[in-house]
Amino acid sequence: MKSLIIFCSIVLVTNTSKAQFKFLANNSSDQYKAKIFVDKCEGNACGGKATVIIYDKVTDREIDTFHSEDLDFGLTETQNAKLGWLELGKYQTPLIFGDFNFDGLEDLAIRNGNHGAYSSPSYQVYLTSKENKFLLSNELTKLASENLGMFDVDKKTKQIAIHQKDGCCFDKTINYKFDAKNIPYEDSSVIEDSSIADIVTVITQKIVDGKIKRTVQKFKMKDYYNQ
Repeated sequence: MKSLIIFCSIVLVTNTSKAQFKFLANNSSDQYKAKIFVDKCEGNACGGKATVIIYDKVTDREIDTFHSEDLDFGLTETQNAKLGWLELGKYQTPLIFGDFNFDGLEDLAIRNGNHGAYSSPSYQVYLTSKENKFLLSNELTKLASENLGMFDVDKKTKQIAIHQKDGCCFDKTINYKFDAKNIPYEDSSVIEDSSIADIVTVITQKIVDGKIKRTVQKFKMKDYYNQ
C-alpha cells in the first residue's frame, strides 16, 4: 500500500511538471479562433515551446496545428494562467492575422521568440491558399524575423514595410510589393540619417523600370521631426 502511494505521488509530480498552460484566442481574427498550449508562465510572462490549433469560427472545424519553439506573450495583472483556458485579448495574443499578400485571404503570423534586430519580436509567417491551407512563407518569415519586429501592412498601397536601425541615428524603411508568384520584392526605401550635427539626411530610393531612382534631401532636425 505504501509503495502504491509513493508510485501515485511520483506520477502526479511527473504529470504536473509536464502540464501546459492553456489559452483561447477568439478575438484576433474574423474567420479563425485558436487554442494555445504553452510550456511556461511565470508571473505575467508566458513562453517557451507551444502548440497552436486553429479553428474555423463558424463551423468550429479544426483547420491546422502549428508549433513554436519560443512563443512569447504577456498577461495583465488580473489574469491567472493557472486557472486554465484563459481568454486573451485581441491585441494580447502571440498570433497576428491579416491579409499580408493582398489576395483577399486571411494569413497568419505566429510569434517565435525575440530573434529580430535589437532582440525585437520574430514571427513565422503562413499564407493561406485557396484550398484554405496555411503554407509557410520563407520569404515573409525572413522579413518578420531579421528586422525590427513584424512588418507593417498597407492595404491602400498593397505594400508591406520592414524597419531597420543602426544605433541612435540611422533608420531605414524598405517597402515590398508582390509579384505574380506571391514573392515579395523591394519596391522602394527611405533612409533617415541624423548622425551629423542637427541635420537629417533623407535618402529615398525607388525602382522604376528596373532602375533605381535616388533622391537625397537634407533638413534641419527640428523642422523634419515636427512635420
